Amino acid sequence: MAEKIVIVTDYKPDGTNKFFSIDDLPFSDEAKRLVLEWFARKLWVLLEEGSGESDYYCKMYDPLVIEGNTAHSYVFDMEDGGRHHPFKDLEHLEKMLMDEGIKRINAMVQHGG
Repeated sequence: MAEKIVIVTDYKPDGTNKFFSIDDLPFSDEAKRLVLEWFARKLWVLLEEGSGESDYYCKMYDPLVIEGNTAHSYVFDMEDGGRHHPFKDLEHLEKMLMDEGIKRINAMVQHGG
């Protein structure tokens, strides 16, 4: 099923963009899941390129796959260190990805790459 994507420039009364979390996007749940899978791929590339190792090409086929309320990933630990990561809702999954990305970027900055 092809979903029509509409770019919305919807701002809060103070002029700021209102899209702060995955739940704020005016998309179906399936489209939001695809956005998070895309975000995970880009985050993984950023982390690998930032580390100077760039050894991620063989792992690009599924840095994150979402099925139901489980995210499958061998790339991200997401609170439990395993391969299968349960989440409460899409905002929780988004937060787990952001937290891990921030943690890993901070470690790279502290250790020079």
